[in-house]
Amino acid sequence: MYSGLLLGHPLMSECNKFLTRHKPLSHGQWLARIEQTKEFNFTPDFFNSGPSIDALEHKMATLLGKESALFVHKGMVGQNSALLQWASLTGNRKIAIHPQSHIHVDEDLAYKELLGLDAVMFGQEDQAITQADIDALPTDLSTVTVEIPTRRAGFKLPKWQDLLYLKSFSQKHKMPIHIDGARLLEAACYWNKPYDEVAALGDSVYVSLYKTLGAAAGGIVAGNKDFIEQLKPWRSRFGGDLFTAFPFVLTALWGIEHYLPRISEFHERAVTLSNLIKQKLGEDSIPNPVQCNGFIVQLPINADLLEERALSLAKERKIWLFDRIFAEGLNASRFEIQVGDALDDWQDEEVVLELLKLID
Repeated sequence: MYSGLLLGHPLMSECNKFLTRHKPLSHGQWLARIEQTKEFNFTPDFFNSGPSIDALEHKMATLLGKESALFVHKGMVGQNSALLQWASLTGNRKIAIHPQSHIHVDEDLAYKELLGLDAVMFGQEDQAITQADIDALPTDLSTVTVEIPTRRAGFKLPKWQDLLYLKSFSQKHKMPIHIDGARLLEAACYWNKPYDEVAALGDSVYVSLYKTLGAAAGGIVAGNKDFIEQLKPWRSRFGGDLFTAFPFVLTALWGIEHYLPRISEFHERAVTLSNLIKQKLGEDSIPNPVQCNGFIVQLPINADLLEERALSLAKERKIWLFDRIFAEGLNASRFEIQVGDALDDWQDEEVVLELLKLID
C-alpha cells in the first residue's frame, strides 16, 4: 500500500515548518490549548460522563442535525460499535464497504476477524461510488457503509445525486446507511451543502475529532437517540470507557471554536494550491479532481529518491513536506497534502518552488 511512512520520523520533531495537516504541537502547546477552552474549569469527566463530554456531544449532534451523539476515544471503536448494532437490529451480519475504505484497508480486517461480519465490496478501485454500483448491491445487507471522501481512492467524493439515489435505494430495501464521515465536514464544501444535510443521508454517521477539528484524538458517532444509547455497551466492550478523556474532549471543543469556521477556507486553499501546482508542474501532478481539503500530488521521481531528498530538507532546513510516499512505478511518486493551519506559514508559490527543487 505505502512505499514509505515518514510520520513520526525523528527528524520531524526537529522541524519548524510543515506543509500538510495542522501544525504538530508540543506537550506544552497541547496543555496551553486545553487551558484556552471555555470548558477548562468544568468538573472533570470520568468514564465518559461529565459536563465537558455532554457539551461536546451536544455541539456535534446539533452540528450534524442528529438527535444524539456519542464520544468515542477512537473512530474504530465508534464505527465497529455502529456496525455491530445495525447487525444486531437487522439480524444480518453482511455489510457493504468500498474496497479501499478505511474499514477494509486500515483496521487489519477487524470487521471480519474481530466482529465476524461479512463484507460485500461496494464500488470500484480508485473511484467514488456510482449509481451503477448502487444498482449492483444485494438487498440483504445489515448496513451500507459510505466513506466520504474515500481517502485511499484519492479523496474521491460521489456525485450528490448518486448519494440521494443510495438513500432512496436503502429506504426501499430497509437497509440502514452508515456514513464513515471522518472528513464529512470537509466534504460538505464540495457539494455546497450544510453539514446536517450531508449527515441526513446516513442513519448513523461517524465524524473524526482529530483531523480537521484538530483534537488530540477521538471521534463522534451520531444518530437517533435510541440507536446512540444502544452503542454504549458496545463502546464499553471495545475498551472505550476511559477513566478520563479530558485532553481529547477539551481539544475537540477548542477545534470546534477555532478550526470549524475555517473549513471552507481550507477547501478553497486546496483548490487554489492544486491549480498552481498543476500549472507549474503539469497536468499529471494533480491526478485526481480536488474535491475537499485533501488531495494527491504526483511527482516524476523515484520514491526512494524522493524520501531521501525530503529527509535531507528536514535535516538541513527544518521543513517537513509530507508524511507518506506512494510509489507509482519506477519513476513516479505520490503523496498527500491535507490543508490545515500548517499552510498558514506558506505562500502557494513557495510550495511549488520546494516541489520543483525535489525533482530538479
